[in-house]
Amino acid sequence: MHLKSKHLVLILLFLTLLLPAGAFPADNGTETPTAKVLGGTDTLPGTWPWMAALLDASESNLYYAQYCGGVLVGANWVMTAAHCVDFVNPGDIEVAVGVRDLNTYSGPRLAVSTIIVHPDFDSTWLVNDIALIELAAPATAEPVTLFSGNSRDNTPPSLQGRSTTLLGWGLYNTSGYPYFPSILQQVDLPVVSGSACASIFGIAPAASQICAGYPAGQGKDACRGDSGGPLLVRVDNHWVHAGLVSYGTDCVRQGGFYGVYTRTSSFIDFVRQHVPDLRVTTTIPAGLPWILLLMH
Repeated sequence: MHLKSKHLVLILLFLTLLLPAGAFPADNGTETPTAKVLGGTDTLPGTWPWMAALLDASESNLYYAQYCGGVLVGANWVMTAAHCVDFVNPGDIEVAVGVRDLNTYSGPRLAVSTIIVHPDFDSTWLVNDIALIELAAPATAEPVTLFSGNSRDNTPPSLQGRSTTLLGWGLYNTSGYPYFPSILQQVDLPVVSGSACASIFGIAPAASQICAGYPAGQGKDACRGDSGGPLLVRVDNHWVHAGLVSYGTDCVRQGGFYGVYTRTSSFIDFVRQHVPDLRVTTTIPAGLPWILLLMH
């Protein structure tokens, strides 16, 4: 199997070794966690201008350099999964924003000045799996809008049963020669209950996590190379960021399964500490429409 970069190899090793075996069902087969768009379709040009690709700075070919996803949340800030950048030096990675096709992208590869991993990131259970990357120069794209809590009491809104859209350049197929697409993929996934996730992982996701996907064999899931990429919901004709790819079971052997995503609404305060121009959506009391706010 040809993995695209040494960073992706390290992420796969990290997730395989550090996630407790007790979090996964015993064999009938035993599941191994992955860096975890499987069964996706090509995105349309210009659709996701804030999508970011994390790159191995030592690899000149963008296709092979890409190892994780992320999103632009401020002029100089990208949000991704903590496990994508934990113990990574800023000089070892670069970021490309607004990429659709890794083979034809001609925009800049932006240097990184600072990496901020959430202070409570748990590398064993992948809780608080979120990080911010400060770019050395601003990106020109408009940032994504984050999905926030209720404006009255800041409680995270329930997403169960909502359809979401996942983006990434991760492993595309589960049979034959492993294929990583050059074109950004998208796939729709339903949000499922914590109990559904618990039936697979042996433990319910934390309040700061989302479980999404299908039962085994549906062929739609996040997969290797998608870590840090966005899980999106549509609100009043706007796509907003609801979660980011954290971990899941072996998407290759299972042909897709439930995955666990870091819940964006649980980390608005963390992001806002560093991103002054953060955009969020928030709800007002039940029965009234969604509004879009620019938070400073």
